[in-house]
Amino acid sequence: MTNPPLRLADRIRPIAVSAIRSLPDVRGRGRLAMTLNAVLLKAGANPVVVAKMADGHSLLRDCRIFAHSLHLFTGVTGIEDLLAVLTAFLEPGGVALDVGANVGTVTVPLAQAAQRVGARVIAFEPFPNNVEWLHQNLQLNNLEQLVTVVESGLSSVSGEATLLLREDFESGATVGNSSVAEPGNAEHFRRVTIQLNTLDALWPTYGSPRLDIIKIDIEGHEDRFLEGARETLIPNRPVILMEVNRSFYRKRGVDFDTLIPQLLPPDCRYFTSPRTEVPSLASVTAGDVLLIPSEKVHRLVS
Repeated sequence: MTNPPLRLADRIRPIAVSAIRSLPDVRGRGRLAMTLNAVLLKAGANPVVVAKMADGHSLLRDCRIFAHSLHLFTGVTGIEDLLAVLTAFLEPGGVALDVGANVGTVTVPLAQAAQRVGARVIAFEPFPNNVEWLHQNLQLNNLEQLVTVVESGLSSVSGEATLLLREDFESGATVGNSSVAEPGNAEHFRRVTIQLNTLDALWPTYGSPRLDIIKIDIEGHEDRFLEGARETLIPNRPVILMEVNRSFYRKRGVDFDTLIPQLLPPDCRYFTSPRTEVPSLASVTAGDVLLIPSEKVHRLVS
């Protein structure tokens, strides 16, 4: 049985991707990529494609999702430097935790790092469609044996919760970003029921291995995760890469910059790039921040 012939838009896309990647990383490059992506989708290109990333691994991408299409056209996610620092703290026999694994955009490079040093990854993702893609992305890179995928979110309590399927799903995609609904949240997104657990309850079931590093990207649920993980985090003192998104906390009337430091293991330092330390979480305007226990800062990649 032969595969059906590719549409013209599907044949043109690799040429467009190659052209964009050959351009210098200057202002306007991303806008041009998004314009080309929109034209190709309108011309009937399959929205789902495998992207070969600049670091060598492959990722299944849905080009209806803004971030996914940027990954395809640029070959990078934008946090490669911070991930390199994070994974440098992963050691033989240790564990990397991916909290909010989504479809595996970060899980895959975490697993590659684990493979290099003889460690492993535990990835938590509560939405079934994302979990399916997560498995596919691990299979694409022959990494499934290194990753334990848990179809659950991590929070301060165990039980069922409501998940909001956010902006990515409004494009027609069946995977994407989501957030746990909070009391009084009136946002219009489609809702599904998911399972939540606490890290403290689950960690002993994995044999309580050494926890070296964590990536957290859970759309305003970071404080709930940290509350349910204190008994695990305090003795392990992992290095944490966390997204800073204060908008979710403002809607709850919570001061992110005051609350989060109280929930972290004591004496952490804050970095917005491998060589840029800031005095406090309040100094991080947006994006991602590395939280490094003070006794580990000397091990930063030079």
